[in-house]
Amino acid sequence: MVKPKIITCAGYYGTGSSAITDLLGEFSNVHFVGDYEFRFVQDPGGIADLEYNIVQNYHRHNSGHALKRFKKNIEFLCGNRFNRTYENTFQGQFKKLTMEYIDSLTAFKFKGYWHQDVIDRGFLFWFIERALDKILNRVIVPIIRGRNNIEPISIHLLRNEITYVPFSDKELFYQKTKDYTDKLFEVANVENKDFLMFDQLVPPSNTDKYLRYFNNLTIFAIDRDPRDLYLLEKLIWKGSVVPVADVKDFCNWWKVTRAHLKEEKDDNQHVMRLKFEDLIYHYDETVDQICKLLNLDRSLHVSPKTKLIPERSIANTQMWKRYPDEEENIKHIETQLSEYCYKRFT
Repeated sequence: MVKPKIITCAGYYGTGSSAITDLLGEFSNVHFVGDYEFRFVQDPGGIADLEYNIVQNYHRHNSGHALKRFKKNIEFLCGNRFNRTYENTFQGQFKKLTMEYIDSLTAFKFKGYWHQDVIDRGFLFWFIERALDKILNRVIVPIIRGRNNIEPISIHLLRNEITYVPFSDKELFYQKTKDYTDKLFEVANVENKDFLMFDQLVPPSNTDKYLRYFNNLTIFAIDRDPRDLYLLEKLIWKGSVVPVADVKDFCNWWKVTRAHLKEEKDDNQHVMRLKFEDLIYHYDETVDQICKLLNLDRSLHVSPKTKLIPERSIANTQMWKRYPDEEENIKHIETQLSEYCYKRFT
């Protein structure tokens, strides 16, 4: 069984990161794993949150609760008989391997709970617990014991709740996490290929942080011309992710979501930042750069331009030329986001 190298693309929403999965899917030794995003590392309650709560800020309550939250998220991702996306991808072993990972980070467990366990069960649970407590101690106890001999009785609806106590060991966390992701990738490599390609396994920010969870990961972070994204979201996709009702809000949103780039410290051996437009207007040059980073033999590019077709994707560039009514908004973007506007169209 080949131990594959792992590739993932990362974007900022609608920035064309799928172009990388399309391109690399044309290589004979690359297996694209699932046509959906694998976000269990970066989403709230994911591995990144585990690192913060166990490694960076160990806390008597929060650290164990982070493990329980991660476990709960995994159980959701495992799905059911109607939706088994992750389980199918990892050959029915996703939950099993994840529970083993959680166990490897857990020093011990005991019966106990705190207020966050109550909060997690929602307002109705909290209300019932409080109501039962008041009824018991204000009505029933006085009747039974007499009003002059009242010892309050506590309601413990979560008496069987389990509290997790993780190891406080930085090196153990990173090693167990790498062991875990290695096992997942091994079972996902059903075609025994040299490379596995996952969509959105990590975000385009804090790449040095996310590389610590994997033994051999390469990240392609993709961005595109803000003028095109503005028009695509506003006029074509009409989604709810990017604020486009007011061009000023759009520019502010763009700035804050890219602010990390000013301090980002990428490992150039494992991270490449690309513009979507480079794959269109400078195709051969960009493909060569990608192959060089991955040490990927371009002779294995057996189906070029069958999935990523620059001649077709070019229709989603320089869109402002087709919408003269948006001229004023485009000028505002060019003024506010000039450093992000693509300039190598030839």
